[in-house]
Amino acid sequence: MVILAVGILAAAGCGGPQTESGGDVGAVTTASQAITAVKVPQAVAAGAYHSLFLRKDGAVWAWGQNVAGQLGTGSTNSTPLSQPSQVNGLPAIKAIAAGIAHSLALDVDGHVWAWGQNASGQAGLGTAGGTVLIPTRVAALSGIQAIAANGNFSLALGADGRLWAWGQNASGQVGTGTTSASVTTPGVVQGLPTVRAMAAGVNHVLALDADGKVWGWGQNTSAQVGTGATSAAVLVPVQVGGLPRAKAVAAGTGHSLIVDEQFGNVWAWGQNTFGQVGTGSTSATPVVTPRPVDGVFAVTVLVAGHNSSMALIGNGLAVAWGHNVSGQLGNGGTANSASPVGVTGVSDATALAAGAQHAMALRPGCPVWTWGNNGQGQLGTGSTSSTPVTAPGTALIANTFYFDGDMDGFGDEYIAEQACDPSPGFVEELDCDDYSTTTHPGATETCNGADDNCDGVVDDGNPSGGEDCATGKQGVCAAGVTACTQGSMVCQQRQAASAEQCDSLDNDCDGATDEGNPGGLLACATGQQGVCGEGVTYCTHGALECVPTQGASSEVCDGKDNDCDGQSDDGLAFQAWYRDQDGDIYGLTSTSVLACLQPAGHVPNGGDCNDNNPAFNPGAPEVCDGVDNDCDGQVDEGTSCGVASASKLAAGFNHSLAVKQDGTVWAWGRNSEGQLGDGMQTNGSTPVQAQGLTGVAAVLAGGRHTLAVKQDGTVWAWGRNSEGQLGDGTMTSRSTPVQVPGVTGVAALVAGVFHTLALKQDGTVWAWGWNNEGQLGDGTTTNRLTPVRVPGVTGVTAIVAGDNRTLALKQDGTVWAWGCNTEGQLGDGTRTNRLTPVQVPGVTGVAALVAGDFHTLALKQDGTVWAWGRNSEGQLGDGTTTSRLTPVQVPGVTGVTGVAAFFAGGYHTLALKQDGTVWAWGRNSEGQLGDGTTTNRSTPVQVTGVTGVAALVAGDFHTLALKQDGTVWAWGWNNVGQLGDGTITDRPTQVQVQGLSL
Repeated sequence: MVILAVGILAAAGCGGPQTESGGDVGAVTTASQAITAVKVPQAVAAGAYHSLFLRKDGAVWAWGQNVAGQLGTGSTNSTPLSQPSQVNGLPAIKAIAAGIAHSLALDVDGHVWAWGQNASGQAGLGTAGGTVLIPTRVAALSGIQAIAANGNFSLALGADGRLWAWGQNASGQVGTGTTSASVTTPGVVQGLPTVRAMAAGVNHVLALDADGKVWGWGQNTSAQVGTGATSAAVLVPVQVGGLPRAKAVAAGTGHSLIVDEQFGNVWAWGQNTFGQVGTGSTSATPVVTPRPVDGVFAVTVLVAGHNSSMALIGNGLAVAWGHNVSGQLGNGGTANSASPVGVTGVSDATALAAGAQHAMALRPGCPVWTWGNNGQGQLGTGSTSSTPVTAPGTALIANTFYFDGDMDGFGDEYIAEQACDPSPGFVEELDCDDYSTTTHPGATETCNGADDNCDGVVDDGNPSGGEDCATGKQGVCAAGVTACTQGSMVCQQRQAASAEQCDSLDNDCDGATDEGNPGGLLACATGQQGVCGEGVTYCTHGALECVPTQGASSEVCDGKDNDCDGQSDDGLAFQAWYRDQDGDIYGLTSTSVLACLQPAGHVPNGGDCNDNNPAFNPGAPEVCDGVDNDCDGQVDEGTSCGVASASKLAAGFNHSLAVKQDGTVWAWGRNSEGQLGDGMQTNGSTPVQAQGLTGVAAVLAGGRHTLAVKQDGTVWAWGRNSEGQLGDGTMTSRSTPVQVPGVTGVAALVAGVFHTLALKQDGTVWAWGWNNEGQLGDGTTTNRLTPVRVPGVTGVTAIVAGDNRTLALKQDGTVWAWGCNTEGQLGDGTRTNRLTPVQVPGVTGVAALVAGDFHTLALKQDGTVWAWGRNSEGQLGDGTTTSRLTPVQVPGVTGVTGVAAFFAGGYHTLALKQDGTVWAWGRNSEGQLGDGTTTNRSTPVQVTGVTGVAALVAGDFHTLALKQDGTVWAWGWNNVGQLGDGTITDRPTQVQVQGLSL
């Protein structure tokens, strides 16, 4: 067979192929063969001074330092290998990892392979000492899904979620509960829940469990394990406190990082000597508690070098911070940076890796780009140099392309070239028959006894079958359909013989039609009136006829039309009866009927004002829900209801708003995206007036945007608009209010983090903004820049919004939900996202709803409270931290006639009682429960010193209260002044918002 350019490109050739001597592309012939090559995602890994690259065909290439055999060449060498070389002796690989001087590979069957330094048993072969010169399978492991290395130890994650570790254990990093010089055989780390990801530092480990919690152990001299203090070592896994739910982890020599699930922000802690924690300044004192890294969001990839950090933002923009003596930050200089800086020219990367002082990225075209220290040839450029390489350049590695002899877009795997971009006639995808243009992956299968679409199955999908044909049999058995069998078409019977039916067809294929009176002697309707309408069928000429079974007779009081004149019980004594659809013994006056006997579904009592909900009738108690429960024309009379006042306050992620009696809007807190509406982008720790707004009736806040409803029914919006959440037809953020076009007759507004919904007075729901998980409910995941109607929901009385989901309460007391469901927050018993509304089962008779980021509570008309969704901080109030996929009753909260309203923050819940006291439960890390502590609560506790409250609202991590005297009070997180007390100090107990009275 002919092989083109097997190997790597010359330094000047990253862009054109090389062929073997005498190779003539124009004369190449192809052969039919099965596809044998695997296809895996490309990857890079960086050891302290060596580098690895995983090609898409499952082959591993290595370069750099080889003093311990870490390049897998079969020998050690004090001279660096500066040009990439393939690691031989490996099966098809799907993942790679590198430690200080050893390498790991994970094959497609779930087996782990190791080579290089083994002084601490890091190869996992049962012995310690010396080097492993060729890749050797770790016999103790199988069924592995991921691997990691960084120091002189190794990690492997099983498909069952168990974490295995081996190698150096001087700081307890292998997780055996003790320290030792080496652990030579992989063992399971005890004390962990199901793990979904892990990161190896130089001497410590981070593990991410299935619930998004982070665990750490090993060396802790810089607080890198996350215990909140420094110590020599942590020998068993401990949960890292103070973190949001995480989706990725990374670890360096003395620092640790995570990416949060909600926003893609990076949080970091530990050693900050070189600014690697990203606080904006360097410090010899470790950062002992996790804090967010400013300016980094929407992160898709996170890695840590020994003393540096790197991330990919959005679609591949690379940023880095920390140690930079060798130019490893890639920003063109060698000065350390305590804040993220852009990696020069890298805006399209798909993967990153970082070693002791060098870094790597995968990009389109020439796949591997490197920068930083090249003293050991670890940049793979064909040379070594002590001069820092401060900007990315290409390593001597190329992509693989295949000659496409039949020009169908798929090539022959045995005729390949290595290049950054393909030569004419070469393509990236493999073919199984390069002689035929109709045979390739994805081709249409035809009935020819061949595997046209290269999926290993011949004539799959019954190609060309399904056409009508004649079998030659009698009756319905005569009709057939074509089917592909062994490469040719046959006629198969379309319909089997069955019992005879009244249809003038020979259903049983015996040559006779409708024999035996099929379908006869069944009850039917004659179309006549009264009792004369009942009939019996018989089959004649292929059709069923109906004749009466009873004749007309004298009228009696039985609710029937006995004389068949069109009236029931006519000539008898009548009284008024009212139709009762909701079973509350009251009916609508407008639906009365006269009858001598009580008709089914009717009652003698009229005066109901809502016959779709049993909580609404003249005998019902009035409860605090913003509607007229007892049908007397008054709303919430006799209650100390805070719902009406609640529309005067609003709280977003970390900004706050209030409507004064004069209809002006005042705001404070974060203003980075104009969410305060004052035309500026400066945070404010005391209230400032939003520009150009008067006559406002209500305000509400999303994550970083704000909306207001004026008394004339128009809607105005400002703040972040990157997902169209302002509804003005653009994605331009606004620092002053703009009107939302086309939205009138609004009864209520709600906002999630990046989406907005309006409930109109006609009971329909309209939505706009971010729709990545179906939170707009329109059956798609398409963002909407202007309002679209949510189909299938009518008769809605209230709506609430969580992070990326929405719920609606209908007039009949049922609850409907749509959007994100990863934590069971939709309450339908699954974790499946819903693009259109689904009913929450088991919850009826609901009077009010509230939603946090990932949890929901419902107040029923019987006074009980029900909750579902995430419960990691006890926000469901059921005394546990167990998440719930379906509603569970909150114990100890029954007969809630004394509760005026419920409110939910990101991870906490509050209840306002009619006596003006406030009760709270859930997450309390920033003091948002207001009980004077920062201790999470899984059952309600009273908010310290807060009385006389008329209304409450909750942000993600802070709370606002409007007292009956018109003053506004706040507590919880205050990092950007969202409490409005003139400071940025967190408050675990209430403080008054300065200069504000409602």
